[in-house]
Order: sequence, then structure tokens, then C-alpha cells
Amino acid sequence: MDPVRRRRKQRHRVELMSAFALITLLALAAIAMLVMRMAKLPSTASLSAVTSGAPQAEVADVSDGLSYQLLSAPWRDGCPMRDSPVRWTSGEGAVAGHVVSGGHSVTWWANACSGVLPAGLQQADLARTAQAAAAAIDTDRALRHHRTTLSSGATRVYGHRAWVIRYQVRFSGAQLAWSSEDAAVVVVERGHGQAPAVFYVSVPDNLGSSTLTTLISSLR
Repeated sequence: MDPVRRRRKQRHRVELMSAFALITLLALAAIAMLVMRMAKLPSTASLSAVTSGAPQAEVADVSDGLSYQLLSAPWRDGCPMRDSPVRWTSGEGAVAGHVVSGGHSVTWWANACSGVLPAGLQQADLARTAQAAAAAIDTDRALRHHRTTLSSGATRVYGHRAWVIRYQVRFSGAQLAWSSEDAAVVVVERGHGQAPAVFYVSVPDNLGSSTLTTLISSLR
């Protein structure tokens, strides 16, 4: 074979081998990068733990069968309201601030409390029962205030017929850490001759305007 042709073939063979070697190196580098990225991803078990999260804490009232979300601090377990006219059996509360009443400083609470509606507040239907409960349950008597009903309508709580009234309370002539208070009364039928359950919420606006909706939405 001609020496020139032999050198050309050898050079061509070397070029092909170099190209294959370069392709092999690039493939190995790509595989190494893929392995490193996969190593950084969480395992299936750890991903499940991250996405599932811890279950939400709740207040469970065995007396009336209601349960609802227990909010994080400054909210704490235990209803701060007095037992009038409803004997509150469960709840939660948060300090909104302090007011002066009768020459004394009074702690003002946000409330989310539940109990069984007394016979004296039960009316012929759920709508009038909820209205009677809303009129009787008034935590704002220490200050001059005005209530405005925002909505009143039928709903369901975990399959039970219910009626919810939402209203806003505004105060006059007082220097407060809040300007208004969102409140709601929910009356829930329990059936089988049992007295209705009642859920009452009042939240001054300095504790978050969406808090009342969060609590009512969690009710079951």
C-alpha cells in the first residue's frame, strides 16, 4: 500500500477514536451530573413528611359534638367568656388589649367558644334561634358599641343543618388598640331531641381580619 494512503488511514482512525473518546467523556460527565442531582433530592419518605405536615390542633367539645381549629399563639385553649347566657363547655381565646371600665383596667379577649343552647333561647326555627342567640350573647357591654349585621343564612356543619349570622361591632368614645370587631353566631341542629349546639366567635381587627372566617370554616 502506498505510504501516503497508509498515513491517511491511520490519521482517520486516530480522529475517529478521538471523537469516540470525547463522546464517551461527555456521556460520563452527564451521568455524573444526573447522579449528583438525584442525590440532592429528598427520598419518597422524607418528601411525604414535608408535604403532609403535622395535623392541625383542634378544640373538640364532647358536650355538643363540635370541633374547630385551635389557632396558634397568641390564641390558647380554654374559653375566656363567662357562662351567661350559655354555659360554655369548650373554646379558645386571645388577648386583644385592655380597656378601662368603671375605673378599672379590663382585659379584652377575642373569643371562639362552644356550648349547648339553653331552652330559653330556642325558637321555632333555626333562623330565629340564631337571632335570639346573637342578641343574648354580647361580650361588648362594657363599652358603647353598635352592631351591624353583615349576613344571615342557612349552612351545614358536618352534615347538620345550621344557621350562621355574621356581624360587625364598632365602638365609639373609646381609645382602643382596635377599631372594630368581627363576630358570628352559628347554631347547629343535633337531632334526636337534643338541644342545638352554638358556636360564638368575636375577633377584634388587631388580631387579623381573616381569623373569624378561618374559625368558622374549620367548624365541624
